[in-house]
Amino acid sequence: MKKKRICIVTANRAEYSRVKTVLEAISKNQKLEYILIVIGSHLLRKYGNTYREIERDGFTIHERIYNTIEGENPVTMAKSAGFAIIELATLLDSYKPDFVVVLTDRYETLSAAVTAAFLNIPVAHIQGGEVTGTIDESIRHAVTKFAHVHFAASEASRQRIIKLGETPEFVFNVGCPATDLLLRAKILRQKEVLTNEEIKNPHIKANDPFIVVLQHPVTTEFGEGYSQIEETLYAIKDFGMQTIMLWPNVDAGSEHIVTAIRRFLEEYRLRNIFMYRHITNSLFIQLLYHCKCLIGNSSSGIRESCYFGTPVVNIGTRQHGRERGKNVVDVGYGRHLILKAIKKQVSHGRYPRENVFGKGDAGRKIADILSTINGIKVQKIITY
Repeated sequence: MKKKRICIVTANRAEYSRVKTVLEAISKNQKLEYILIVIGSHLLRKYGNTYREIERDGFTIHERIYNTIEGENPVTMAKSAGFAIIELATLLDSYKPDFVVVLTDRYETLSAAVTAAFLNIPVAHIQGGEVTGTIDESIRHAVTKFAHVHFAASEASRQRIIKLGETPEFVFNVGCPATDLLLRAKILRQKEVLTNEEIKNPHIKANDPFIVVLQHPVTTEFGEGYSQIEETLYAIKDFGMQTIMLWPNVDAGSEHIVTAIRRFLEEYRLRNIFMYRHITNSLFIQLLYHCKCLIGNSSSGIRESCYFGTPVVNIGTRQHGRERGKNVVDVGYGRHLILKAIKKQVSHGRYPRENVFGKGDAGRKIADILSTINGIKVQKIITY
């Protein structure tokens, strides 16, 4: 029996955390085989060479695309998307997969969806229909219009996809694959986490409370990232708790954020803030569980944190309008607002857990649907 060839394109650690269980499920499915294309910041040293995490997990990387242009500004972001299309066109034409699976709302996602559409290859989109801020909102819905099969993470998202004119029989509420990893993770003791080789530091006090900060650039607010992260830095400085801080993603404006962080830490010589380029997803899950509060604008604060009840301070517009649990407090960019929210959330403590984005079986559901689905027409027509 000929297996369906499923091509998966992943661009960064956050995407990989959402597709890992899909890869596992495809590997176990007798009707499917995967082709894995790694692209974007996965392949950049300054973002942690995160493709190595994929290799350590035992997955075969079939192709690598070096498309990211240095600069982290709107022009290089647009050109990087263009280079991705050029390279993907050659690879997809060579492999001729039965489906191309794309995730979320990255510009590399749009590149893959556009390329597959031009080559008459059906597209399956994971996490369409969600509302969010920045350019991600536009990219996500544009990809929906290129996609033929839709794997929404919630019923509200499924309904939005249908309202965008997609055929209901090909729109599925499967939950978020990242949830699969959360719910099966074995939680370690905090001391084991903070003495892990990935983040080990003689100044970290392994038994003391800590917060996690992860703040990305907002591409539609390009040029404001420096001042925005400064406000966050002043707030966590005044709060005084030891802090695990991660680098922003590769989007336009990330250099502004990195520069502000470096200058701030050099000026104040703070011994309780610890910066990391990258940590593996398995360790991030542990930090998310044990931290007293997650601060910034990462989707992890919206999507994953609710399963642990971790208090979250969500800053700015990047996650505007997104479904979230009761554990999230939204604030603007002012340092006093941020500090007040951090104090409130830390003093509140852990919230009741909520299953907002599925129950931990999304990867298997996606693989099962891909293995059995038929009747896909490459020529799409809007449906109402």
